[in-house]
Amino acid sequence: MRSLFVSIFCFNVSVASAQVHKKEEFDHHCKFEKSSLTFGLGAPFSLELSSAGVNLRMYYNLGEQICFGPEYSYFKNGDVEVVDFDIVGHYIFETKWFGLYPLVGGNYTVETEEHIETETIAELGMVFGGGIHRNIKGFTVFAEYSRVEFGIEDQFATFGLMYSFN
Repeated sequence: MRSLFVSIFCFNVSVASAQVHKKEEFDHHCKFEKSSLTFGLGAPFSLELSSAGVNLRMYYNLGEQICFGPEYSYFKNGDVEVVDFDIVGHYIFETKWFGLYPLVGGNYTVETEEHIETETIAELGMVFGGGIHRNIKGFTVFAEYSRVEFGIEDQFATFGLMYSFN
């Protein structure tokens, strides 16, 4: 499963790298070019499971400071497997060194536990949090904290890398 995620990320980066930019170069330390797409790969840590996982994300950058899109996270810790689907939005506040952003959105979590029988729970919730990021030579390094409420509650610390292209 993880090799599939790594393959998808490598494919996206290679396609983005091969793309010829017809517009003038957009260079900014925390904002994104309007109407661009951002793909990312992250390493989330679930505080509830005490386990690391994998996170894939894709955002549409509506403006230089506003983006939204889906995220997928997968965790496995012993007999517990968790799949998280989020639709989130960010508004980027520019500082001198990096961008700060709150995040808010919807969440759908599927948790499967295998004991004598397999038990699956699926619930809708809300996700809230915030993060920081910095653009470096076409890539964006990010760190964020998020919390799921009103569903299968959990907290996550995620670190990762994103790439944007038109």
